Amino acid sequence: MSENLRLEILNKLNAEGSIGNTSAIFKDVSVESIIGALKSLEIQEKVEYKTLSTEVWSLEPEGQDQLDNGSYEAQIFDAVPAGDQGISIDELKVKFGNKANLGQGKGFKNKWIKKAGNSIVRLVSEIVDQTRADLEVVKNTGTHPNKDVLKDLKRRSLVKSAKLLSYAVSKGQKFSTELTKQSTDLTAEMLQSGQWKNAEFKKFNFDSLGVNPEGGNLHPVMKVREEFRQIFLQMGFEEMATNDFVETAFWNFDTLYVPQQHPARDLQDTFFIKDPAQSKELPGFWQSVKAVHEEGGYGSIGYRYPWSEAEARKLVLRTHTTSVSSHVLN
Repeated sequence: MSENLRLEILNKLNAEGSIGNTSAIFKDVSVESIIGALKSLEIQEKVEYKTLSTEVWSLEPEGQDQLDNGSYEAQIFDAVPAGDQGISIDELKVKFGNKANLGQGKGFKNKWIKKAGNSIVRLVSEIVDQTRADLEVVKNTGTHPNKDVLKDLKRRSLVKSAKLLSYAVSKGQKFSTELTKQSTDLTAEMLQSGQWKNAEFKKFNFDSLGVNPEGGNLHPVMKVREEFRQIFLQMGFEEMATNDFVETAFWNFDTLYVPQQHPARDLQDTFFIKDPAQSKELPGFWQSVKAVHEEGGYGSIGYRYPWSEAEARKLVLRTHTTSVSSHVLN
């Protein structure tokens, strides 16, 4: 079907030069089939096309009912006998059900009928069922010349609209009536035989969207982690911001009492930033940290080594989130 449709489009273009509207020519072919064939031909540069959008109106079930049997207001009018006696409102409700109220309201508005006590009487001897006539126009043409009529019919839930897509097609740069099979891959056999020189390759569509995966779920460990996270949040704890991935050695190591000669600070265990290599300044209490490292304090004798400010200024990729805790505590 796809190949036959593509050939039919090419032959039509060859005979007439262009296709003004695909819906007028390929009436029994779905829009999906048309666009599939056009995209295939467009990739080969045999055709060019533009999308046409047309608003088409159709009847709702209630609109079809009024087209077949007359509008509710006309049915109510026909049920009211001529003369001053008319017909009782209760009798109309028994005969027409919910239609009675709708028909009466429209009949009152059109001044076809009026209420006389508990009865409905005629004001005119004959009527023109314009609603039925308007519905017939919509049924036959898919629209109506008067937009206000369409708006009113839609408000009364008698009609509905839908967008109908079709396409205007013209010849492409490489137009021909022959279909050529395009290669999708460059294979080793094509390179060895030289076939690639004369092969026509299908263009890649880099704008196409990938297929969304249908599966996937959280790892069990991540599920448990999230459960604990929610427990702590419900208890009133707040999460610390951990989006600063570059940290100074001062915050990453020194504030945590890691000595500057510790193996964890060696190149093979820590990634140091090359540019910029150091921070501009340290926080104001850095000398207190230096004193604890060199001389001790708070019950400690310290590491007894010369602490280096230059070493503390070095920038590293943060090796853990405990440095964030130091920031928060400070």
